[in-house]
Amino acid sequence: MELAVGLTEGGKIYIRRSDLERTARRIGLTADELAARLGARPEQAGRGVRYVIEDGWGLVLSKLLELEERVSRLEGRRVEGADFDQILDVAIKHSAGPTGYAPLKAVKDFVTSKLGLSEAEFVERLARLLAERRGKYVLLEGGDEKVYVNGRGYGYIKKTGV
Repeated sequence: MELAVGLTEGGKIYIRRSDLERTARRIGLTADELAARLGARPEQAGRGVRYVIEDGWGLVLSKLLELEERVSRLEGRRVEGADFDQILDVAIKHSAGPTGYAPLKAVKDFVTSKLGLSEAEFVERLARLLAERRGKYVLLEGGDEKVYVNGRGYGYIKKTGV
């Protein structure tokens, strides 16, 4: 998303009305609603109108701090075992071929992206799950891309009816 901003003579941030309207449409707001959220007021600028953000730098800093808080909250979030099971089952179901086997790398990529896990965390949780629920999942060696679980390289996974 592009947004052209500038600085007034007084050092305040401004946005052209056309840019504000285009951005507002993209996110499903009116220009006035977006201006209110930004704390901007309209000001005549030559033949056009610009919106001046009264505390632009404070707005930018507050948004950065908000993003930092969200990221740290997501990084600190621990995934419950049930969440891992459910997301793993969904990933297998969506990636499985006609035989019911799904490429383990595709499953790993899906689960790690949904739950914010590292590859090592995924392998650790998968190994624990396989030990706890023997017979519920079948791993096959083979395939071009392998995921190593308990020292063995596997390429496919299948959920059984057990």
